[in-house]
Amino acid sequence: MEFIQNPLLKKAYANASLRQNIVNKGTMFLYCDYAGFASRGAYGAACCAVHNREVKLAAKKLPLERDYGSIYGELTAITLGIETLASAMLNREPKVAVIYTDCSRISRILAQARFSNPHEEQGRNELLAALAQFNQRFPQVDVQIRYMSGHKKNNELHRLAHNAAREAANN
Repeated sequence: MEFIQNPLLKKAYANASLRQNIVNKGTMFLYCDYAGFASRGAYGAACCAVHNREVKLAAKKLPLERDYGSIYGELTAITLGIETLASAMLNREPKVAVIYTDCSRISRILAQARFSNPHEEQGRNELLAALAQFNQRFPQVDVQIRYMSGHKKNNELHRLAHNAAREAANN
């Protein structure tokens, strides 16, 4: 992605804490987000991956017939992040991959045994399957899924994923 033409990337690069993520050679950072517009039946997920001075965006429209909830959407966005990471492994060799989400319940959902919402269980199972497949192919990479918390504020890399998810949903 061209830094000069994207104002969010220019801001991210100017931010010291985000710049260190962009230039990091050992760790790939992936910012995942979901956008859902239930009234229009439009849903999208996106991931902004940064590693060693390269920024890539991946986004897709989710083929949902109805609203499955934001938790399901966020789980789907993280699954897209794992897919993005797997395709990036063809050209990159990070030792660690940190996948950021703005959903505070993700770690609890990943360990949860029972679900009142079947779509959350489906999303969790899809995410765990993608993670297991990735770990089988690339056991040398330590994948961490983290809640952004305060890291989200003024985070242009997450904003790129957020905007891409909204655009994917609307197209």
